[in-house]
Amino acid sequence: MKILIISHEYPPVGGGGANACMNLAREYAKEGNEVHIVTVWYEGQQEKEILSYESNVYIYRLKSKRKHLDHCSFKEMMDYLVKALPVADKLQKKEKFDVCQIFFGIPSGPIGYYLKKKYKLPYIIRFGGGDIPGFQDRFTKVYKLIGPAIKTIWKNADALVANSKGLKELALNFYDKQEILIIPNGADINAFSDVSTNNTQSHKIDDNTINLLFVSRLIERKGLQDILPQLQAINDNCRKHGENNKNSKTIKLRIVGDGPYRETLEEIVKNCNIENIVSFEGQKSKEELSEYYSNADIFVFPSRKEGMPNVVLEAMSYGLPIIMTPCQGSDELINGNGYVVKANEFADKITELSTNDEKRIAMGNRSKTLVAEEFSWKKTADAYRKVFDEICS
Repeated sequence: MKILIISHEYPPVGGGGANACMNLAREYAKEGNEVHIVTVWYEGQQEKEILSYESNVYIYRLKSKRKHLDHCSFKEMMDYLVKALPVADKLQKKEKFDVCQIFFGIPSGPIGYYLKKKYKLPYIIRFGGGDIPGFQDRFTKVYKLIGPAIKTIWKNADALVANSKGLKELALNFYDKQEILIIPNGADINAFSDVSTNNTQSHKIDDNTINLLFVSRLIERKGLQDILPQLQAINDNCRKHGENNKNSKTIKLRIVGDGPYRETLEEIVKNCNIENIVSFEGQKSKEELSEYYSNADIFVFPSRKEGMPNVVLEAMSYGLPIIMTPCQGSDELINGNGYVVKANEFADKITELSTNDEKRIAMGNRSKTLVAEEFSWKKTADAYRKVFDEICS
C-alpha cells in the first residue's frame, strides 16, 4: 500500500502528534508499505530525506514560516497549508497513493479534501486535540469563522479518528453527524533506548532524593503553574516522614521542554523560593530524553486538556508511576499504575509515592506491563491499517 501523510509537524518539530506521525510511519514501513510524508522544514533539517526501515519512508520538508520547534501560530499553519497543497497534488499525480492520512484536521484537512475531490483519494483524519474547535481558547475566534469549512472536511472524510474517549467526546460536541473511531497512541518499551528490557523497573532507589519528571511544551494549558507552589510543602512532608521512619527523602523536579510560558513558570519558581527543587532543562532530542526518563522516579502531568499524551506513554514505557489530572486520555492510561487526581491533590499523591518505595516500584512495573500489552506502536499501526483496508476496499 502507498500511503501519503500530511502533517505540519514531524520530529524534531512539534510534540506528541509529531511523535505519533513518526512512529506510525515507521510501523507502516515495517509492514512493507511505502510512506510519503509532507511536513514542514526547520533549520538544520534536510528538505528531502529517505528513511529506510524495512521499506522506505520519504519525507518532504517545506520551507514555510515556522519560527519555533515547539509551537506555531495559526498564520504559520496557513502558510504551511498553502505551500503543502501543490506539493501533495504533484506527489499524487506521480505516486498514485492508495490512502491519505491527515494529521490534524487543521491545517492539513483541506489538502485531504482537495485530493479526494480531484483524484478520489480516500482520506482519514487523525485528530490531535488542538484541531478540534473548543480545545484551544486562542483559536476560538478563528474556529467560529471557519467552523462550517471544518464540518465539510470532516463530513467528506472516509474516517475520523480520536486517540482517546475524551477527545472523541470533544469532537462530537462540535460535529456529531459522523462516526468517530478511537485508536490510542502507542509506545515502545524504553521508548528512546536501543535495547528493550523486561517488565521490571530498573530505576536505582536513591535513599535521599525522589526525582520527579515533567516533559512537554511549556504552555499554560499544561498546568505546571498549578503544582509548582505545592513543591516546598511536599518536600517538607517527605523530610518529616523520613525523620519518623529514619528514611529521609527530598524531592527534585526536572522540567524538560520549552515554550512561551517558560518565563512565567520561572518567575513562579523564584517567587516560591524553590530554585533548589526545580530545574528547567530546556528542549531535548528524542535521544536525550532516554536519560531523563531512566533517572526519574515519578512522572507528573497536571495538564488541563490533552488528546492522549504521548509523554505519559513514554514515561510508562520506562517503568514510571504516573500522577496526572483527569484530562483526555487519563481514563485509558491509568490502571493500577498511578493516580488521576485534581491538581490541588498532587501534593498528597507525590508524598505518598515518594515515601513508599514498594508502592512506587509496583506502580512503575504496572506502567511497563500496560505498554507492552496494550499500547505498542505496532498495535496502534495495525488498527489504522485495518481502517485503511476497509476504506480502500
